[in-house]
Amino acid sequence: MAANNWTVVAIPTNIPVEQAKATDYVISASTEIGHEIENNLKERLVGNKKDWTQESFEETIEVTFPYDQNFKTDKDLVETIKYGRQMRIWLINNAVVTYTDNSTDSPVETEGHNSTFAYVIPESRSLKIDDESEELEASYKVKLNSATGNEPKLPEEILDAAVARQVLYENIGQETGDLEDVAYQNAPTV
Repeated sequence: MAANNWTVVAIPTNIPVEQAKATDYVISASTEIGHEIENNLKERLVGNKKDWTQESFEETIEVTFPYDQNFKTDKDLVETIKYGRQMRIWLINNAVVTYTDNSTDSPVETEGHNSTFAYVIPESRSLKIDDESEELEASYKVKLNSATGNEPKLPEEILDAAVARQVLYENIGQETGDLEDVAYQNAPTV
């Protein structure tokens, strides 16, 4: 499936910078990703013929992904859509490329990913439920325009689900609290 070759990160603009981490706001297992650029054309007559010129353009980003209302990031995403709040969104091609970072004027080449970034405002959201899954389909309008660039190499836990964080075995009564709060589960692994 081609959607597996892309990563979508969507961070509500009201999330503080220190909490805005790609691993927390990646839209995982996207089944469909779309980025449409549409020209709004203006018609004019020249003799007996129609001529067209571009009047304006608009961009739409659409993402379909499995939805779990128990995940905080999915709840944040739905709340952002429900209340029409802005988001920052990145469409990142998972293929690793080598690029020169022009913002630092350094000739050093870096590994990363081709990416498209945009500020977006939610247009619609649809919850699709069938006998096997729940999927959220979200559509966003791009504010003004999107921009292309490069994103530094993504962590392996985003690129490869097989190396994503996993829960460690605990003995009965060993720990208390939620997964996010248990030091044993959140200790760095070697």
